[in-house]
Amino acid sequence: MKKSRDVHDLAASLTAAATAPLVQVQATPADPRPKKPAAITQQLTLRAPRDLVARYVDLAAERSKQIGRTVSAQAVMLEVLEKASQP
Repeated sequence: MKKSRDVHDLAASLTAAATAPLVQVQATPADPRPKKPAAITQQLTLRAPRDLVARYVDLAAERSKQIGRTVSAQAVMLEVLEKASQP
């Protein structure tokens, strides 16, 4: 039987391929929007009437169109609650 040549080179390339990541992850650019400080929050479940939820969904959709990014109905609800609780 004929002796194999370049066995060591083949072994080295297979070892390198086995240890290399399958997908190259590229760094994403930093988000230019300022970050809010993390708030201490607590989960709350509400069962609101459907017409009230529909109004908040409509408000959120309008706000999303205005600022060009998604605003949730929950975010609008929190803003309304915060404004109502301020003196």
